[in-house]
Amino acid sequence: MHGNNKFICIAGKNRCAIDFLKYTSSKIQKKWILVLPNKNDNGKSGWQPSLKEYALKNRFKITNLRKIYNTKNLIFISIEYENIIDVNKFSSKELYNFHFSLLPKFRGCHTNFYQIYYGEKETGVTLHKIDNGIDTGEIISKIKYKIKINDNALTNYKKLMKYSFLLFKKNFRNILNKDYTAKKQNYKKSSYFSRKSINYKKMKYFKIKKMNLKFFNQIKAFIFPPFQLPIVNNRIVKDIKYNNKKFVFFYD
Repeated sequence: MHGNNKFICIAGKNRCAIDFLKYTSSKIQKKWILVLPNKNDNGKSGWQPSLKEYALKNRFKITNLRKIYNTKNLIFISIEYENIIDVNKFSSKELYNFHFSLLPKFRGCHTNFYQIYYGEKETGVTLHKIDNGIDTGEIISKIKYKIKINDNALTNYKKLMKYSFLLFKKNFRNILNKDYTAKKQNYKKSSYFSRKSINYKKMKYFKIKKMNLKFFNQIKAFIFPPFQLPIVNNRIVKDIKYNNKKFVFFYD
């Protein structure tokens, strides 16, 4: 399965990146595995486990961009890797990303937030090749799931992590063997959001006289307890449900 003796670099963060790393180490020898944590990973776990901490504890080799740029026999796999990379600096062309949306929709940042904010009924994860655009590379595979009416930003994020791992396992052998068909994206149907497109601290405040589904979705998008909760009419909302055509608030 790993007859070409290529290094596999897992780059990213959180539980999903660790799951990728665990699965990879169950299939190939550890000496062929490299780990590239995000720059802000200080090696200490918070609400999510630290990829750097896990790699150090389990004696995986941690690398940096300068080193992997010069690694010819490399398969680079990004899962929530937050740094922009220059594909022209890579010696390898086997560069892949698992993006938390159904591309070409929701390219860029804050994908989980905007899916909830705009009331999407369906989402998923896309495996695509990395090019010099932002999530514009050719699509290899997707996995879809339904967003339930009462899913908020936190519950949906956990699903995105879960489905990214399922997509990774499904395509692992194909990535190793370059046994896949990649299709160009239809940019006419794409949407893009920059890192600066939202200010969570300012936008989490709501003044509402009459609730509707639009406000319901917007409020749910800010329900992410590790970082913020929405404030509706001066009250902190820890959750909101829509049952029997009624909106039910749960206050902190």
